[in-house]
Amino acid sequence: MKKKSLTCFFYVIMILGLSFSNACQDQMYEPSVDDTLTLKKGGGRPADVDKGDLYGDLVEVERNNSGVPILYGLRYRVDYQDQLVEGYIDVTNPKLNGTFDLTILVRDEDGFVVMETPAGGGDPVPITEPVTINPGEDKLLKLEDDGFSPIVLYDAEGELLPVVVEHVISVEQGRLNLIRTTEDVIDRRMKEVIKNFGDGTVADVIRDYCGRLFMVRTEAALAEGLEDKPIDSPLENMAVYYQLMIYGFSLLATDNGLSFLVREEPEIGGFNFQSRLDKRWADGPFPYADLSPAEEHDFAASLAASCIAAASDKTDRLIIDEIVLVNRFLNIPRAIGNDIDKPADFVISFFPYIEQEVRMMDKTDKHEYKKYRYYIDFSFFHYNRIKFENTLIDYCTVVGDYDDAGNLVGTHKEVLVADLRLHDILMGNAPLTTDANEIYVYTQKSGQPTTGALGFANQADDYVQALEVVHNNEEFLVWKLPTPTWIYTGYSPFRDFAPFYYLPPEDSHSKKPEGKGDDSTLDRRGNGRYFR
Repeated sequence: MKKKSLTCFFYVIMILGLSFSNACQDQMYEPSVDDTLTLKKGGGRPADVDKGDLYGDLVEVERNNSGVPILYGLRYRVDYQDQLVEGYIDVTNPKLNGTFDLTILVRDEDGFVVMETPAGGGDPVPITEPVTINPGEDKLLKLEDDGFSPIVLYDAEGELLPVVVEHVISVEQGRLNLIRTTEDVIDRRMKEVIKNFGDGTVADVIRDYCGRLFMVRTEAALAEGLEDKPIDSPLENMAVYYQLMIYGFSLLATDNGLSFLVREEPEIGGFNFQSRLDKRWADGPFPYADLSPAEEHDFAASLAASCIAAASDKTDRLIIDEIVLVNRFLNIPRAIGNDIDKPADFVISFFPYIEQEVRMMDKTDKHEYKKYRYYIDFSFFHYNRIKFENTLIDYCTVVGDYDDAGNLVGTHKEVLVADLRLHDILMGNAPLTTDANEIYVYTQKSGQPTTGALGFANQADDYVQALEVVHNNEEFLVWKLPTPTWIYTGYSPFRDFAPFYYLPPEDSHSKKPEGKGDDSTLDRRGNGRYFR
């Protein structure tokens, strides 16, 4: 921490030196003139996952447009208590990090491993063959390219061959390891989100430069020193993500839900939170009540993408495999009564979902059984970058303030370039430093996926990159807070008062009888703060 602080201090001193020398000049900053004004890089990326610790879905795999893993049937025939047991195992096609040599099991035309008895006698052993595995540009082994089915990567019982394990691409979870937290922690964080919005200081809700929910304070709250702010806690964003994916905006605040964001709730009010749709951006923000079911999905999915982005590492990237892994850990969609050989009794999901039947082999008695897995069907999703094209950033510098004796008494910001489009910054086309234009860019500058699961992952990753460039350089890149153009029917002007007042009850660990002690109820009309 000391090293980082000293580095930042030295860096600011350099910035101040440049700013003082240019304080009287009224000209646009040209990156080619002096690269001293260099935006800060993000932190280091997480280390690679130890290949020996890989398990389950911690591997990037081939998926369809809905985000569901594509399965390949592997036939098996094994001996169990002097009986041959046959069946199928469904395996995935993992992404590979390059070309490598592999000794594979030879299979007959029916797909069974070919066995032979050694010349000296003994139990039959599988016939093997040395081959070279050469994945395509998408890092996948494709049957049409080299004649090898992905099943050659597996042994007779559906496990990746040891050499293959050394070449699969693992999913780097990074900060998203927080999904391993317990359900009650997610619930408590959701209560915290509702509490933040319902404490009587929030006049409106918008979305910030990276799509996060952003609290616009009342004038009274600003006067008390509170600031407009986003929901920036990773756990709180994960709680919002979970709520959106399972329930959308259907649950009331009293049920730990997000309905209060888009409509009024009895006695406690609510916001008329509106957001533009990518497909209809020019039409302006829409009240949620005016959206069709398909547009409700677009509305919620775009917000969910920003939430999972805000919960992840801002110095890394998000891919669909990581997002699906998060969903699997969090039971999204929520499958109730899902068990071996038994589909779920029912599934809770705001979005369309897919049930996938996976054939597996019991390691004890070798019989085939089925497992049912559930995935969000992202095939409905469509995305473009129009939000970033309409998000404005001021590029600033830090200038020193001096008294009459020439002593430095403070600093202030001055705008070098006004109204930069965030999209231009992330495309590397903004008038920033050369290094900044190379560091802070979209993961995919062009040709990015726009539909389905890859489109959803690309939007989430774009939000990650937007968060990194602005968050890491708040003294230089200043987001221009837009003033909402809508006003509630019958409500007061913008920032006049808070339309939603609700403090969720605290989780109590007390053993005192209900109704006893110092519990009190506050009047809903007292001191500008309203409580239920």
